[in-house]
This record gives sequence, structure tokens and C-alpha cells, in this order.
Amino acid sequence: MTKTYNDIEVVTHLLAERDRDLELAARIGQSLLQRNHLLQERNESVEEQLAQALDQVHQLQHELGKKDELLRMVASASEESETDSSCSTPLHPRQPLAPAVALSQLEALQGKMSDLEEENLALRSEARHLKTETITFEEKEQQLVSDCVKELRESNSQMVNLTEELSHKNEEVMRHQEEISQLLSQIVELQHRVKELALEKEELRIHLQASKDAQRSLTAELNELADRNVECVGMLHESQEEIKELRSKNTPSAGMRRHLPYGLFPMDSLAAEIEGTMRRELSVEDEVAFQDQNEFRAYRGVYLGKHVFVLRVCLCSREEVPLGKPGAPGGNDLVSALHRLSLRRQNFLCERQFFQAERDKKLEALAGGPESDVEGSGYSSPMSSVMSSFTNLSEFSVSSSCFKTFLPEKLQIVKPMEGSLTLHHWQQLAMPHLGTILDPHPGVVTKGFRPLPHDALADTVYRLTDLEEDEEGGDEEQKYDMRGTFIHYVHFTIDTYIHTYIHTYIVRQKSI
Repeated sequence: MTKTYNDIEVVTHLLAERDRDLELAARIGQSLLQRNHLLQERNESVEEQLAQALDQVHQLQHELGKKDELLRMVASASEESETDSSCSTPLHPRQPLAPAVALSQLEALQGKMSDLEEENLALRSEARHLKTETITFEEKEQQLVSDCVKELRESNSQMVNLTEELSHKNEEVMRHQEEISQLLSQIVELQHRVKELALEKEELRIHLQASKDAQRSLTAELNELADRNVECVGMLHESQEEIKELRSKNTPSAGMRRHLPYGLFPMDSLAAEIEGTMRRELSVEDEVAFQDQNEFRAYRGVYLGKHVFVLRVCLCSREEVPLGKPGAPGGNDLVSALHRLSLRRQNFLCERQFFQAERDKKLEALAGGPESDVEGSGYSSPMSSVMSSFTNLSEFSVSSSCFKTFLPEKLQIVKPMEGSLTLHHWQQLAMPHLGTILDPHPGVVTKGFRPLPHDALADTVYRLTDLEEDEEGGDEEQKYDMRGTFIHYVHFTIDTYIHTYIHTYIVRQKSI
């Protein structure tokens, strides 16, 4: 039945059939009313005929009564005449014609009497016939009245049934109209939902394309940084070879090398430029590390336990935050992006501080001597390995200004590097990218920028004595090789952008 009501054509066909049934019922009712009217007219005519017949019967009865009285009068007169004739004496013999006249009168009276009797019999037979006809007419009238009443009752019952059926059909029609209106509203809502889903699909497609473009750009940047790393490693090897050559050729300053075990370089050489650049970067890193030291102490105790939770919060927030319009990111997108970038920056700073602490430990172990080097930590981070190699270069700068005059003139002529690191750094700063979106720019206001909402996790203070909460997700491991060139973070719930960011950070650390 529900399928029948849901099908519009079937409902229309049923409504048409019900309309035809209603028209047929109306026609039947009209025919019954006409028949009832005809029967009423016939009943009135029969009643008029009955009244006329009754009047005739009364008239005949009145005439019959008159004739009976006349007969009685004639009979009484004849009897009186007979008695008078019998009582009379024969005193008048002279009147012989009186009996003959009386006999003739008697015969006339008897003839009239017989005629009256015959007429009386005829009238009686006619009265009986009229009476029987009246009875039959009355019976017919009663039967007709009963039939009319019966038909009227049947017609009334049919009219009641038709009225009830009509009311039910009207209710069904109203219900069908309500269902049709509801279905139309549902169709409109579904069409609106389809349009919204189409817009959302287009927006998601645009975001997916943007994420793919960002991933490709990050991959290209990663490849570029890897090439720079290889180039810097090659430059480092070349500088070390040049140092060895200079040590082997610098025979007059052997006594001085006992006091300073490292060679000297001209100010315009490749080693001097690398040395100055590394010294500036190390000073900047020391300043940033000193500013973030308190935050690192609070964060380091719960870093491994809360890392998965933070990543899950990022993923959940990415799924729950509504997206902006295509081509024009909304405020929510910017806030969520800034929040994720701030988390990544905190992760980056904590890892850098951790590697800085490991580098300090390594430097202390190296300063303690070979015994402490053997008893030190059995692994080395890429920051410690690279920074330990650059510590020698920083020590070169101490003696380069003092002992430059003791080198031979031909050893001071070193081929300068084509394209300095400062120029390359300026070129990188001139290229637009999202790497410095969180860095403060005095006098520059970002369009649509607004501060991040208050985060409950930011007010939480963690201590080293707190117990770590175990998560049931994937395990995070840090594997270091002896050369300190690669770091692999294996985590089963980590985001693709976090992966790309961590590898980019590692390549940047290796390329320094």
C-alpha cells in the first residue's frame, strides 16, 4: 500500500476511479429521487381516485337508502290498500271498475318493485365490486407505500454509505495531498543537499589539488635541500682536503701548530666563508635555544607520551573544522593552519633543542679526552655529528686572524666560492614560500589574520615527575646510524604533512 501511495500515477488513477464512483453514486441518487417523486405523484393520483370512489360509494349508498324507503312506503301503501279492500262492505254494487284499477296499479307497483329489486341487486353487486376494488386498491396502496418506504430507507442507507465513503475518500485525498507536499519538500531538500554536496565536493577537490601542489612543492624543496646537502658535504670534504694540504705544506709554522692544532685560512677562502656562516647560525641557534629553554624542559618529559595525542588532535581538528569557500580560504582554515604550523614549530624547536643538548654532551665527552669518548653515549645524532665537525671550523676562526701573516703568500691564494652562502640565503628569502608564515614581520599586517583561540593544552604544565600516558596507537622509534646522516621516525598514525616537515627539517639540519 505504501508503494501504491508513493507512486503518483497510481494515486492519480485511484483518484480518477473514485471520482467516477462518486459521479455514479450521484446519478443513482438522482434516479432514486426521481423515482421517489414519480411514486409520490402516483400515490397522490391513487388517493384522489380512492376519494372519488368513496364519494361514489357514499352516493350510491344514499340512493339505495332512498330507494329502500320508497319501497317500504310502497309496500306499506299496498298493505293498507289490501286491508281497506278486505274491510269494505258490498254496499256499492254500482262500482265494478275499482278492482280492475287496483289490480292494474298493483301490477304496476309490482313491476316497479321488481325493477327496483333488480336495480337494488345491481347496485349491491356494484357496491360489492366497488368494495372489493377499494380493498384491492387499499392493499395496493399499502404495498406501494411500504415499497416506497423500503426504497426510501434503502436509498437513505445508500446515501449514508456514500456520504461516509465520500468523507473517507476526501480524508484519503487530503492525506495523499499532504504526502505529496511532504515528498515535494523532501525532493527540494534533497536537491539542496545535492547542490551542497556538489559544492563541498568541488571545494574538497580544490583542497586536494592544493595539498597535492603543496606536497609536490615540498618534495621539490626536499630534493633541492638534498642536492644542497650533497653539495655542502662535497664542499666540506674539499675544505678538509684543502686543510690537509695546507697542513702538509705549512712546514715553517710547525712550532705554532703544536699550540694550535688546526690550520689557518685566508678571509676570502671557502673555509673562511663557511666558518663565518656557521658561527652566525650557531649564535642564532644558541639565542633561540636560550629563549625556549623553559618550554623545552616542560615539553621534553611528556614529548614521547603526548606526541600521538597531539597528532590525533590535529587529525580530528582537520576532520571537524568546516572548510572555507573555494579560492578564498576562510578564517577557520587560517586559524587551523596556524594552529597546526605552531604545533609543528614547537615540535621542530623541541627536537632542535634535544639535538643541541646531545651535541653539548658530545662536545663535553670530546673535551674530556679519549676515555670519556669511549665511555660516552653509544650513538650520535645527526646534529651532533655535523656540529662536532663544524666545531673545528669555529676553532679555525679563532686563530685565522692572529696567524694569517705567518702563512706563505702562495698558500693565501685560494679560489673563492662561486656564489656565497649569504647571497644564496638572500635568494631563498626572496622566493615566496610558507616556511616563514609564523615568523614576525614588523610593520606587515596579514589579511584576515586573527589570534588563535585559547587552547586548554597550552595551560597544562607537565613535569618530569609525572607519569607518561601510554597510547594504544603505533610506537615511535628513533634510530640513529653511526655516521649520523639519516633519522627515521616511524609512527603509524602520523600525518603526511608531519612526515614531510620532519624529513625537510632533517635535510635542512644535514645541509647546514
